[in-house]
Amino acid sequence: VQFEGRCGDHVFDRRELRFEIGEGDNYDLPHGLEKAIQKMEKSEESVFYLKPNYGFGSAGKEKFQIPPDAELQYEVKLKSFEKAKESWEMNTDEKLEQSGIVKERGTQYFKEGKYKRAALQYKKIVSWLEHESGLSDEEDMKAKSLRLAAHLNLAMCHLRLKEYSQALENCNKALELDSNNEKGLFRRGEARLAVNDFELARGDFQKVIQLYPSNKAAKVQLVTCQQKIREQHEKEKKMYANMFQRLADKDLKVSNT
Repeated sequence: VQFEGRCGDHVFDRRELRFEIGEGDNYDLPHGLEKAIQKMEKSEESVFYLKPNYGFGSAGKEKFQIPPDAELQYEVKLKSFEKAKESWEMNTDEKLEQSGIVKERGTQYFKEGKYKRAALQYKKIVSWLEHESGLSDEEDMKAKSLRLAAHLNLAMCHLRLKEYSQALENCNKALELDSNNEKGLFRRGEARLAVNDFELARGDFQKVIQLYPSNKAAKVQLVTCQQKIREQHEKEKKMYANMFQRLADKDLKVSNT
């Protein structure tokens, strides 16, 4: 694409760029512009007006001196594009090869702290390989390994994004593939601990320690769980004691009238 970005009379960005949809954030493109480009035809020229929530939002963009909640205008020419293959257009070899590539890309995003971008990459692996059938033993082993890594990495992304129910779902999917997986059990324990399912979390951390005695992080988390469970029991005891006291006071008041 060739484009020019304006905010009022100020031209803040003028470039020619080759990029992959979904990765515009890496090139300082607002997500609204990515959405708009997807609707363009080859060689088409368009002008797009972006409201703040499709532009740089309430944060603005210091690099371009864009203030918070600014409206943007982009003149865009889509010079050419290549459409990615749909899942059904790829054979098994292509799916396995592409899965390896996006796994590496996802890991790079994760290291950069771009957890949503990383998750998008890992989700591709799941969509490509989850229902793949008729594989040779070697292909099946490779596909299973990639799916396991994708679910474990997705769980980690969701934990970092505080999306605990999704993290739990990915851990369960990983543990369907490998029921004693250390990372799967540990991350499920973390997700359960985060939503105050202390008993279930304790069970996961106990299993990690039983299977992998050298896992120090699981021992620390197990202590945390036990402490939380004790606190919860104390809170419940006080709550019930107060409830019974109120009932007793009420009965006493009734008997005195």
